[in-house]
Amino acid sequence: MVDGLLPCDRWALHMGRTVRVAALGRAAAVVLIAGLMGACATPPPESDKEALAGFREANDPFETANRLVFSFNVAVDNLILQPIAVTYRDVGAEGPKPAIRNLIHNLTLPLTFLHALLQGNMERADLAAQRFFLNIPTLLLGNLAPAQTEEAKKRFYEDAGQTLQSWGATSGPYIMLPLLGPSSVTDALGTVADFLIDPVGAVTSTEISIRRAVSGAVVERSRNVDMVRDMQAKSVDYYTTVRSLYRQRRAAEVRNENIDIQLPAPTIALDSERESAASDRD
Repeated sequence: MVDGLLPCDRWALHMGRTVRVAALGRAAAVVLIAGLMGACATPPPESDKEALAGFREANDPFETANRLVFSFNVAVDNLILQPIAVTYRDVGAEGPKPAIRNLIHNLTLPLTFLHALLQGNMERADLAAQRFFLNIPTLLLGNLAPAQTEEAKKRFYEDAGQTLQSWGATSGPYIMLPLLGPSSVTDALGTVADFLIDPVGAVTSTEISIRRAVSGAVVERSRNVDMVRDMQAKSVDYYTTVRSLYRQRRAAEVRNENIDIQLPAPTIALDSERESAASDRD
Protein backbone atom coordinates (compact mmCIF):
# COMPACT_ATOMS: atom_id res chain seq x y z
CA MET A 1 0.00 0.00 0.00
CA VAL A 2 1.40 3.35 -1.07
CA ASP A 3 0.14 6.84 -0.22
CA GLY A 4 -2.73 5.32 1.74
CA LEU A 5 -4.17 3.55 -1.32
CA LEU A 6 -4.60 -0.15 -1.82
CA PRO A 7 -3.10 -1.51 -5.08
CA CYS A 8 -6.55 -2.14 -6.57
CA ASP A 9 -7.55 1.45 -5.72
CA ARG A 10 -4.44 2.83 -7.43
CA TRP A 11 -5.09 0.69 -10.49
CA ALA A 12 -8.73 1.77 -10.64
CA LEU A 13 -7.74 5.44 -10.37
CA HIS A 14 -5.17 4.92 -13.10
CA MET A 15 -7.83 3.39 -15.33
CA GLY A 16 -10.10 6.33 -14.60
CA ARG A 17 -7.41 8.75 -15.82
CA THR A 18 -6.47 6.87 -18.95
CA VAL A 19 -9.64 5.35 -20.37
CA ARG A 20 -11.15 7.50 -23.14
CA VAL A 21 -14.21 6.00 -24.73
CA ALA A 22 -17.54 7.06 -26.20
CA ALA A 23 -20.38 8.37 -24.05
CA LEU A 24 -21.90 4.97 -23.32
CA GLY A 25 -18.48 3.51 -22.72
CA ARG A 26 -17.64 6.24 -20.23
CA ALA A 27 -20.79 5.47 -18.28
CA ALA A 28 -19.90 1.78 -18.20
CA ALA A 29 -16.34 2.65 -17.13
CA VAL A 30 -17.65 4.68 -14.18
CA VAL A 31 -19.65 1.68 -12.99
CA LEU A 32 -16.66 -0.64 -13.44
CA ILE A 33 -14.25 1.68 -11.62
CA ALA A 34 -16.69 2.16 -8.75
CA GLY A 35 -17.03 -1.59 -8.49
CA LEU A 36 -13.28 -2.12 -8.52
CA MET A 37 -12.73 0.35 -5.71
CA GLY A 38 -15.64 -1.04 -3.74
CA ALA A 39 -14.29 -4.57 -4.16
CA CYS A 40 -11.35 -3.61 -1.92
CA ALA A 41 -13.72 -3.81 1.05
CA THR A 42 -13.26 -7.07 2.94
CA PRO A 43 -16.01 -9.21 4.51
CA PRO A 44 -16.19 -9.74 8.28
CA PRO A 45 -13.90 -12.43 9.71
CA GLU A 46 -15.08 -16.04 9.66
CA SER A 47 -15.18 -15.99 13.45
CA ASP A 48 -18.01 -13.40 13.42
CA LYS A 49 -20.73 -15.72 12.11
CA GLU A 50 -23.61 -13.26 12.51
CA ALA A 51 -21.85 -10.38 10.77
CA LEU A 52 -20.65 -12.68 7.99
CA ALA A 53 -24.17 -14.03 7.42
CA GLY A 54 -25.50 -10.49 7.19
CA PHE A 55 -22.76 -9.53 4.74
CA ARG A 56 -23.62 -12.45 2.46
CA GLU A 57 -27.37 -11.84 2.70
CA ALA A 58 -26.95 -8.18 1.75
CA ASN A 59 -24.93 -9.27 -1.31
CA ASP A 60 -23.41 -5.79 -1.36
CA PRO A 61 -19.65 -6.35 -1.64
CA PHE A 62 -19.24 -2.88 -3.16
CA GLU A 63 -20.98 -1.13 -0.26
CA THR A 64 -18.18 1.38 0.36
CA ALA A 65 -18.30 2.64 -3.22
CA ASN A 66 -22.09 2.26 -3.40
CA ARG A 67 -22.56 4.54 -0.39
CA LEU A 68 -20.36 7.19 -2.01
CA VAL A 69 -22.42 7.03 -5.19
CA PHE A 70 -25.62 7.07 -3.14
CA SER A 71 -24.49 10.24 -1.37
CA PHE A 72 -23.80 11.80 -4.76
CA ASN A 73 -27.29 10.80 -5.97
CA VAL A 74 -28.90 12.29 -2.87
CA ALA A 75 -27.00 15.53 -3.40
CA VAL A 76 -28.09 15.71 -7.05
CA ASP A 77 -31.66 15.06 -6.00
CA ASN A 78 -31.63 17.75 -3.30
CA LEU A 79 -29.98 20.35 -5.52
CA ILE A 80 -31.55 19.64 -8.91
CA LEU A 81 -34.16 16.91 -9.33
CA GLN A 82 -36.35 17.59 -6.29
CA PRO A 83 -36.65 21.38 -6.86
CA ILE A 84 -37.58 20.81 -10.52
CA ALA A 85 -40.06 18.09 -9.55
CA VAL A 86 -41.68 20.26 -6.87
CA THR A 87 -41.99 23.13 -9.35
CA TYR A 88 -43.58 20.80 -11.91
CA ARG A 89 -45.99 19.46 -9.29
CA ASP A 90 -47.01 22.78 -7.76
CA VAL A 91 -46.75 25.22 -10.67
CA GLY A 92 -47.35 23.16 -13.81
CA ALA A 93 -50.86 23.07 -15.23
CA GLU A 94 -52.73 19.91 -14.23
CA GLY A 95 -54.39 19.37 -17.62
CA PRO A 96 -51.37 18.11 -19.62
CA LYS A 97 -49.84 16.00 -16.85
CA PRO A 98 -51.74 12.74 -17.50
CA ALA A 99 -50.93 13.00 -21.21
CA ILE A 100 -47.25 13.53 -20.45
CA ARG A 101 -47.17 10.42 -18.26
CA ASN A 102 -49.00 8.45 -20.91
CA LEU A 103 -46.52 9.52 -23.58
CA ILE A 104 -43.53 8.51 -21.47
CA HIS A 105 -45.09 5.12 -20.75
CA ASN A 106 -46.26 4.45 -24.29
CA LEU A 107 -42.75 5.04 -25.60
CA THR A 108 -41.56 2.11 -23.46
CA LEU A 109 -44.06 -0.33 -24.98
CA PRO A 110 -41.97 -1.40 -28.04
CA LEU A 111 -39.12 -2.44 -25.74
CA THR A 112 -41.58 -4.15 -23.40
CA PHE A 113 -43.06 -6.01 -26.39
CA LEU A 114 -39.59 -7.20 -27.44
CA HIS A 115 -38.69 -8.48 -23.97
CA ALA A 116 -42.06 -10.12 -23.43
CA LEU A 117 -41.43 -12.10 -26.63
CA LEU A 118 -37.94 -13.07 -25.45
CA GLN A 119 -39.42 -14.24 -22.15
CA GLY A 120 -42.06 -16.28 -23.93
CA ASN A 121 -44.86 -14.22 -22.40
CA MET A 122 -47.18 -13.94 -25.39
CA GLU A 123 -50.00 -12.42 -23.34
CA ARG A 124 -47.91 -9.43 -22.27
CA ALA A 125 -46.37 -9.08 -25.73
CA ASP A 126 -49.84 -8.95 -27.30
CA LEU A 127 -51.10 -6.44 -24.73
CA ALA A 128 -48.06 -4.19 -25.18
CA ALA A 129 -48.46 -4.21 -28.97
CA GLN A 130 -52.19 -3.51 -28.81
CA ARG A 131 -51.78 -0.65 -26.36
CA PHE A 132 -49.06 0.94 -28.47
CA PHE A 133 -51.04 0.82 -31.74
CA LEU A 134 -54.31 1.82 -30.08
CA ASN A 135 -52.66 4.99 -28.79
CA ILE A 136 -50.99 6.03 -32.05
CA PRO A 137 -54.10 8.05 -33.10
CA THR A 138 -53.72 10.00 -29.82
CA LEU A 139 -50.06 10.72 -30.70
CA LEU A 140 -49.24 8.31 -27.84
CA LEU A 141 -50.77 10.75 -25.35
CA GLY A 142 -53.66 8.47 -24.41
CA ASN A 143 -54.03 5.47 -22.14
CA LEU A 144 -56.24 3.30 -24.32
CA ALA A 145 -56.27 -0.43 -23.70
CA PRO A 146 -57.85 -3.38 -25.54
CA ALA A 147 -60.38 -3.70 -22.71
CA GLN A 148 -61.27 -0.70 -20.60
CA THR A 149 -60.94 -2.53 -17.32
CA GLU A 150 -58.68 -1.77 -14.37
CA GLU A 151 -56.64 -4.92 -15.01
CA ALA A 152 -56.15 -4.17 -18.72
CA LYS A 153 -55.17 -0.57 -18.05
CA LYS A 154 -52.46 -1.39 -15.52
CA ARG A 155 -49.05 -0.20 -16.66
CA PHE A 156 -46.25 -2.73 -16.89
CA TYR A 157 -42.67 -2.72 -18.06
CA GLU A 158 -40.22 -5.38 -19.22
CA ASP A 159 -36.47 -4.94 -19.60
CA ALA A 160 -33.29 -6.88 -20.33
CA GLY A 161 -32.54 -7.49 -16.66
CA GLN A 162 -35.91 -9.21 -16.25
CA THR A 163 -35.34 -11.20 -19.44
CA LEU A 164 -31.92 -12.40 -18.32
CA GLN A 165 -33.29 -13.49 -14.95
CA SER A 166 -36.23 -15.23 -16.61
CA TRP A 167 -33.61 -17.24 -18.50
CA GLY A 168 -32.01 -18.32 -15.24
CA ALA A 169 -29.40 -15.64 -14.55
CA THR A 170 -29.01 -14.52 -10.95
CA SER A 171 -29.27 -10.84 -10.09
CA GLY A 172 -25.69 -10.67 -8.85
CA PRO A 173 -24.22 -8.18 -6.36
CA TYR A 174 -26.00 -4.93 -5.58
CA ILE A 175 -24.71 -1.83 -7.37
CA MET A 176 -25.61 1.83 -6.92
CA LEU A 177 -25.30 3.55 -10.29
CA PRO A 178 -24.57 7.28 -10.60
CA LEU A 179 -27.89 9.09 -11.28
CA LEU A 180 -29.61 5.85 -12.33
CA GLY A 181 -29.84 4.55 -8.78
CA PRO A 182 -30.05 1.02 -7.37
CA SER A 183 -29.23 -1.90 -9.62
CA SER A 184 -27.37 -5.20 -9.73
CA VAL A 185 -24.67 -6.61 -11.97
CA THR A 186 -27.28 -8.31 -14.16
CA ASP A 187 -29.56 -5.28 -14.27
CA ALA A 188 -26.65 -2.95 -15.04
CA LEU A 189 -25.73 -5.11 -18.04
CA GLY A 190 -29.39 -5.09 -18.98
CA THR A 191 -29.48 -1.28 -18.85
CA VAL A 192 -26.66 -1.13 -21.39
CA ALA A 193 -28.38 -3.72 -23.58
CA ASP A 194 -31.68 -1.84 -23.48
CA PHE A 195 -29.94 1.38 -24.48
CA LEU A 196 -28.62 -0.42 -27.57
CA ILE A 197 -31.74 -2.37 -28.61
CA ASP A 198 -34.58 0.01 -27.66
CA PRO A 199 -36.68 0.28 -30.86
CA VAL A 200 -37.69 3.88 -30.07
CA GLY A 201 -34.06 4.85 -29.53
CA ALA A 202 -33.11 3.16 -32.81
CA VAL A 203 -35.44 5.38 -34.84
CA THR A 204 -34.76 8.61 -32.95
CA SER A 205 -31.51 9.75 -31.37
CA THR A 206 -29.53 9.44 -28.17
CA GLU A 207 -30.43 13.01 -27.24
CA ILE A 208 -34.15 12.28 -27.52
CA SER A 209 -33.75 9.10 -25.47
CA ILE A 210 -31.98 11.04 -22.73
CA ARG A 211 -34.65 13.77 -22.74
CA ARG A 212 -37.35 11.11 -22.49
CA ALA A 213 -35.59 9.49 -19.54
CA VAL A 214 -34.97 12.76 -17.70
CA SER A 215 -38.57 13.90 -18.27
CA GLY A 216 -39.79 10.60 -16.89
CA ALA A 217 -37.60 10.98 -13.82
CA VAL A 218 -38.98 14.47 -13.12
CA VAL A 219 -42.59 13.35 -13.58
CA GLU A 220 -42.20 10.33 -11.32
CA ARG A 221 -40.20 12.31 -8.74
CA SER A 222 -43.01 14.85 -8.55
CA ARG A 223 -45.34 12.05 -7.49
CA ASN A 224 -43.32 10.89 -4.47
CA VAL A 225 -41.84 14.08 -2.99
CA ASP A 226 -43.65 13.76 0.33
CA MET A 227 -43.07 10.01 0.57
CA VAL A 228 -39.32 10.46 0.08
CA ARG A 229 -39.09 13.22 2.67
CA ASP A 230 -40.97 11.09 5.17
CA MET A 231 -38.79 8.05 4.49
CA GLN A 232 -35.57 10.04 4.76
CA ALA A 233 -36.71 11.45 8.10
CA LYS A 234 -37.77 8.10 9.56
CA SER A 235 -35.08 5.76 8.18
CA VAL A 236 -32.28 4.81 10.53
CA ASP A 237 -30.16 4.12 7.46
CA TYR A 238 -31.67 5.51 4.26
CA TYR A 239 -29.16 3.59 2.13
CA THR A 240 -30.19 0.17 3.45
CA THR A 241 -33.88 1.15 3.23
CA VAL A 242 -33.49 1.92 -0.47
CA ARG A 243 -31.53 -1.29 -1.02
CA SER A 244 -34.25 -3.36 0.65
CA LEU A 245 -37.08 -1.67 -1.27
CA TYR A 246 -35.22 -2.08 -4.56
CA ARG A 247 -34.77 -5.80 -4.02
CA GLN A 248 -38.41 -6.33 -3.03
CA ARG A 249 -39.63 -4.38 -6.03
CA ARG A 250 -37.23 -5.99 -8.46
CA ALA A 251 -38.14 -9.50 -7.31
CA ALA A 252 -41.82 -8.68 -7.86
CA GLU A 253 -41.08 -7.28 -11.33
CA VAL A 254 -39.18 -10.40 -12.36
CA ARG A 255 -42.17 -12.50 -11.26
CA ASN A 256 -44.54 -10.14 -13.12
CA GLU A 257 -46.47 -9.48 -9.94
CA ASN A 258 -48.54 -6.42 -9.12
CA ILE A 259 -46.17 -3.90 -7.55
CA ASP A 260 -47.16 -1.71 -4.65
CA ILE A 261 -43.59 -0.90 -3.59
CA GLN A 262 -42.37 2.56 -4.56
CA LEU A 263 -38.68 3.33 -4.66
CA PRO A 264 -37.69 6.55 -2.93
CA ALA A 265 -35.87 8.96 -5.24
CA PRO A 266 -33.15 10.01 -5.94
CA THR A 267 -32.56 6.37 -6.71
CA ILE A 268 -35.70 5.71 -8.66
CA ALA A 269 -33.71 5.36 -11.88
CA LEU A 270 -34.41 7.11 -15.15
CA ASP A 271 -36.65 4.32 -16.40
CA SER A 272 -39.37 5.86 -14.32
CA GLU A 273 -42.27 3.80 -15.62
CA ARG A 274 -41.49 1.12 -13.02
CA GLU A 275 -44.46 2.37 -11.11
CA SER A 276 -46.93 0.79 -8.80
CA ALA A 277 -49.64 -1.24 -10.47
CA ALA A 278 -51.91 0.15 -7.81
CA SER A 279 -51.26 3.74 -8.85
CA ASP A 280 -53.92 5.83 -10.52
CA ARG A 281 -54.73 5.10 -14.15
CA ASP A 282 -54.35 8.38 -16.02
